[in-house]
Amino acid sequence: MTTILRASPRRFVSTPAVERVALRALRYLQSGFSVHLRGQAGTGKTTLALHLADLLSRPLMLIFGDDEFKTSDLIGNQSGYTRRKVIDNFIHSVVKVEDELRQNWVDSRLTLACREGFTLVYDEFNRSRPEVNNVLLSALEEKLLVLPPSNNKSEYIRVHPQFRAIFTSNPKEYCGVHDTQDALMDRLITIDMPEPDELTQQEILVQKVEIDRPAAALIVSIIHAFRLQTDTDKSSGLRSALFIAKVCQEHQIDISVDNPEFRDVCQDILLSRANLPLDAANRLLWAVFEEFVVAEGEAIDEEIYMLVPLTGPNESLEPDLAELEELPESEGLPEPQLEAPTAVTEEPIAPIPMLTDSTLTPPSEAELAASEVEAAPEAAPDDLLPPPHLPHEQAVYSYLRQSHSARVSEIEKALGINRFEAVNAIRTLSHKKLVTERGDRIHLTAT
Repeated sequence: MTTILRASPRRFVSTPAVERVALRALRYLQSGFSVHLRGQAGTGKTTLALHLADLLSRPLMLIFGDDEFKTSDLIGNQSGYTRRKVIDNFIHSVVKVEDELRQNWVDSRLTLACREGFTLVYDEFNRSRPEVNNVLLSALEEKLLVLPPSNNKSEYIRVHPQFRAIFTSNPKEYCGVHDTQDALMDRLITIDMPEPDELTQQEILVQKVEIDRPAAALIVSIIHAFRLQTDTDKSSGLRSALFIAKVCQEHQIDISVDNPEFRDVCQDILLSRANLPLDAANRLLWAVFEEFVVAEGEAIDEEIYMLVPLTGPNESLEPDLAELEELPESEGLPEPQLEAPTAVTEEPIAPIPMLTDSTLTPPSEAELAASEVEAAPEAAPDDLLPPPHLPHEQAVYSYLRQSHSARVSEIEKALGINRFEAVNAIRTLSHKKLVTERGDRIHLTAT
């Protein structure tokens, strides 16, 4: 039995850098081409592939590459037998027996996706042997899937026009990865997935793990500095950051370089990913910790310096009480020397209003509420979305206020936007509980 999935990645983090890659890939898929996402482990290839499948709004068939794969694991195989036996004894002296034995064919994921027009996500396809993937050549180029000969099925399947394929792969130097035949790579549009920038990684930690931004920035900065020291470039630091942030958030560990528990978590997760002996990697990690301790100390000193008023080089912030006590009582304190008065132009001074009890009495809560109501500007009919919002979010919301419900394709056509922009705006409105999705239509929930 083949299970059909519905692509719906949880809390997909969309930043300008991610949107640029997703928009390019979605254009290629909408034009009928297959997309290949290539990059290091942990750069978000599989998550982006599932997000693209969600934007295509088609059922999903998911395959993971395996060195033990055979072609039958992609297209299907004979499974079991069906036996049919007929005994004819219409004439008591004559017995006729018919016995038929037939094999059963079961479609696999690739065959079902090609026949029904589903989206195929082939994750880490270069972990399968190259000869296994040869069956993809005709399906991607000639739009014809060739099956092994059999008596009870067709040997050719016409690929559905809405069939799309998204491939992901790791670099060739990774363990367990095979070289891919040039004929297959020539049929794919390859997009190299770089290491997410630090701002994107911070945003992912904030939205997925729900930690504050200073803590996310500290985790990302420590991992980035450690990877530079150890020259670790075969994997992404994003997955390590997610591990550290999730453990600290769930177990209430203070994310600070001064906290021994936080340092222990960083050691357990980072040292095993370094390309150096354990002792050398440990020394480099502690050097990174010391750098951040010094940086935090300098930041605190600078903050205190900005708060303290400036004094002269020999002046103190408080009077020296010991010197005052040593002065003889007869001498007392020196008389202040007054300078000669200078001519000053007199100007009329406005009288200072006298403070009364009514002036010092704070206003009541009813008076404050009344003043806020009077001061608040009247909201415009379309000004219902809390800022900030996406560029097309207000337009989609205004269109739904007029139509009350619409399909995604109707919104794209009416507003002149692409699928990527429409889905992002609808997802944001859904998080704000302004719209709901029922079946294939988007309905307005707030007026």
